This record gives sequence, C-alpha cells and structure tokens, in this order.
Amino acid sequence: MIKTAIYHFEAKVISRGAGRSAVAAAAYQSGEQLYNDYDGITHDYTKKTGVLFSEILLPDMAPAEWADRQTLWNAVEQAEKAKDSRLARQLIVALPTELTMQDWQAMLHQFVLEECVAKGMCADFAIHDTDGHNPHAHIMLTVRPLDANGKWQAETQKEYLCRRGEEKGFTAAEFRQAQSEGWEKLYKYRNESGVTGWFTPSEAALHPTWERTSKQPKATKFGRQNPICEAWNSEVQLLEWRERWAEYINRALEQQQRSERVTHLSHAALGLSEQPTVHEGYHARNLEKQGMIADRCELNRQIRADNKLLRELKSTLQKLTKAAEYSISRIAQALETLRDKIIVAEYQLIRNHRRTRDYQETRDKITPVLRDIHAVEQQIKDKSAERKNMLAEKKACGILHPIRLHQLSGQIAALTEEIEELRDKKSMLLASLNCHSDSEAHNIKKRLEIVEQNLTKLTEQHEKLTAMRDESVAEFEAAHAEICPEDIDSVKNIRIDIRREHTRTLSAKLRETFGSDYDYRAMMSAERKADTVIGETTDSISDKAMRREYERRYPQRKSNRQKQKHNHDFDMSR
Repeated sequence: MIKTAIYHFEAKVISRGAGRSAVAAAAYQSGEQLYNDYDGITHDYTKKTGVLFSEILLPDMAPAEWADRQTLWNAVEQAEKAKDSRLARQLIVALPTELTMQDWQAMLHQFVLEECVAKGMCADFAIHDTDGHNPHAHIMLTVRPLDANGKWQAETQKEYLCRRGEEKGFTAAEFRQAQSEGWEKLYKYRNESGVTGWFTPSEAALHPTWERTSKQPKATKFGRQNPICEAWNSEVQLLEWRERWAEYINRALEQQQRSERVTHLSHAALGLSEQPTVHEGYHARNLEKQGMIADRCELNRQIRADNKLLRELKSTLQKLTKAAEYSISRIAQALETLRDKIIVAEYQLIRNHRRTRDYQETRDKITPVLRDIHAVEQQIKDKSAERKNMLAEKKACGILHPIRLHQLSGQIAALTEEIEELRDKKSMLLASLNCHSDSEAHNIKKRLEIVEQNLTKLTEQHEKLTAMRDESVAEFEAAHAEICPEDIDSVKNIRIDIRREHTRTLSAKLRETFGSDYDYRAMMSAERKADTVIGETTDSISDKAMRREYERRYPQRKSNRQKQKHNHDFDMSR
C-alpha cells in the first residue's frame, strides 16, 4: 500500500482592501526590515523566528534592481493607486517532512521558476518552520504583467460599447478598425420630455428633438481584463498549480527513494467511500436507523457476535461434561472444545489488540493537532481583538497626533500579518486532519470523544477476554489431569483424529461471525497462542492431525515413504 504524505496548497490575494500591503507581507515572510514608500511605514521583522530560507526569482524582462526585495514590492505598491487594489497573490504550500531542507529548496526553486516566473510573474518565496514539525513555504507573486521593456502593463483596458445593428465592445485600439467597418460609439441623449437613452450619432440625427447630454461614450462597467491577467486569475491556473505541485513533491519523494506520495485530488474526486465524520458522534443510533453504519454501534454489534459464539462453545462443553460415565471419546471431545474456546478468546484478543492500536494511533494523531488548532484559534482571537482596539484608537486619534498615528499604523500592519500567518497555520493543521472548515474540525472533535469511549470499552473487553481465556485454560488443565495414565495415548490419538474437523468447524463459525472481516492469519496465530498456553507446542497434535489428514488424502505417497524408510533401514542393517 502506498503511504501518503500531507498535501496542502492554498492561494490568497494580498489587497489594500483587506488592510494589507505587499511590502509588509514580504517583510514578514522573509523576516527582514522593509520600508513602504506608499504609507511611510517601516516593517521590521528581523526578530521573527522560523524563517529558514528566502529567494527572489524574476522573469527576463524585469528590471535587475528588483532582485532587491524592498525595491520590488515598492514598485508594486507604486503601480497600484486604488485604496482597495490587489497587490500580490500568495501561495502557501506544505513541505513534506520526509524530505530535507536541500530537497525543499530545490523543489521550490524549480516549481516557482517553471510554473510562475516562466509565465511572466515576479516571485518571492520563503521557507518557514516555526515549531520544528510544520514546514511550509510562502510564495508571493505579482499580479500585473510586464511588457518587453520591463514596464507594468494595465490590468484592464477601457472597453467602449458600439452599435451596428447589435452592440459590441471594442478597446480604443480596436475601435479604429471597427469604425471603418461602420461601428459607432454610444452616447447619452435626452428628449424634451426628459427621457434619456443611449444612441449613436447616426441614430440621434434621425431624431432632432434628442440632445446629447454627455461627452463620454458608453463603456462596460469593469472594462476588458488583460488576457494575461485573466489567465493568471483563472480557476484553470489554480487547478494547474495544485496538480503540478503534487507532481513536484512526488518526483522529489521518488528521487529520495521514499514510498510516500501525495495527491491534489479531494476524497470525492478520488472516489473514496470513507464514512464522513459528520455521521459519527452522539447521534449514532439515529444514523443506524437511517441505514448508515456508526462506529460505536459497529463495535457493540461485534462484541455481541463474539459473545454469542462463546456461549455456543460453552453450551457444547457443558453437554459433554454432564455425561455420567467415564468415556475416553467424551474427554477427547471436551479437551478439543475447550481448546476451541481458548482459540476464540485468543482470536478476539488479537482483534481487540488491533482495534485498540488503530484507535490509539487515531487518538495520538488527532489530539496534538486539535490542541494546536485550539491554541492558534485563541491567538487569532486575541490578536484580532487587539487589532480592533488599535483601529478604534487610530480612528479617534485623528491628524493632530501624527507620531502616534504613524506608530499605530505600523502596529496594525504587523498584527495583520501575524493574524494571516496564524490563519495559514490553522489551515495547514486542518489539512493534516483532512479538514477544510471549522465545522469539519468540530466533527473531528466529536470523533475523538467516540475514540476515547471505544478505547475504554476495548480495555474492558480485553480484561473480560483474558479472564475467559484463563478460565478455559484452567478447565482444560483440570480435565487433562483427570485422564487415567493408561488412557493418555488413546485420548491423544482421538484428539488427533478429530482435530481437523474441529478446526474446520471453528473456522466456519468465525467466518460466519465476522464475515468479510474474518482473518485467516489471525486464526492461525490464535491457534499457536492457544497451544502455547495449554503447553502443547512441542510434538503438536495439530501437526500430527495435519500429517494424518494428508496421508488419508494421498495414501500412495504414504506407501512410497514407507518403502523408502524400509529400504533405508535395510541398508543401515547391512
């Protein structure tokens, strides 16, 4: 089975509308001190821990001086004039703990170069690991393309609506050709009654009472997006990045001869039929009524099936021991039935151990992550409240206290970046549990409660099964002690004769009880454990029973072996 490493890929936009700046984000990401020309704030994160590596990669047309982080992101800030401008795109990706720092650097460098810079984006990325077991990378990308001379291109162009029987949009450059083909721009007109409408000059000339009220022609609301920007902002690009990042990770894991693999696909896309955690928890019985399988009910159902099988064996044993007269055959049957009972107990103990181990692994995986998520949520809550208070103080401060105003602006920017980092950390922690929302995390918490309850129940079951096995062993030893010395070999021979039938019958009952969960290897292991506790591991009756069954099925091979033995003995006597 292929092991899976953690996969996390998140994309977000850094915008002024969200109270962020590209310079502040770059400073926080790289752990450096950068000055923002746009608002005059110095962002100093030189004391930030956990930044392991940072690098800037530029396309060929970008100015060489942009290799300096402060120069690059100030150029971005300068190009955007609106108070709600989109400044940069940020990708946050988890790095597999199975790889080394050198592997991470090489993998990131190649991914950013081939999948981002080759498309014309300027890229600034850094590797973080604040707690020693959560390595990830932040990749900041420019959202405005460059022309061949290294100048920023417009993200959108004004698009004029024109009419020639139908309406169609043209940019200023396209309109020159369109005008020669009879297309005209639309302008706003009003008639004597005050009614307004949009007409071309030719259409308005047919209605002398309509007067033009505006010099500006009609245009689409948002203009036409630069095709390069449109491609960068598309869902297709995001999906391509997600898929390609998974390929880079798997290639790196393969090169290091690691068996783990990742996939960018969701469970639904993979066609997995895992039971969602929402179907587990306190409403288990209601789910069962609806035809769904609840983990808690499934465990109880299995315990009841186990107990039923043990009751059947106990009933058979009681019938045998109630016989009034001493019978070698009945003693042999009783011993084999007691052995069957011990095997069932051992088989259930093996299953109990496996389920306990699985639940413990689940608990050990979930508990620390949930604890970390809770701690991060509390930090986000505290820092958000602090930021809210500072924003209120800044609003009340006004322009009469410029020094305090400047100080507050810097503190608010720092808190904003810290909150974003904490949100990224929370997203990656959720991803490690295959969660993507708070509601899914809440279901994981419910699942953990069920796991703890099941572990308690399994512990109780283990104690009962152990006591039941020990009781059966004591009964076996007591029954064996009652055999007359002269009958020991006879009892043993009978047990050899009936062993195979007992084994087949017991296997059939176990298969009927556990269905598709029946494990043949566990059955064999349970037999070995049973023989060990009753002291029959040497000169095993099971081995002799198998040999006798083999000879019964293949008598010719037995005859050949006897001839070979006879010839060998004859040769030795000569």
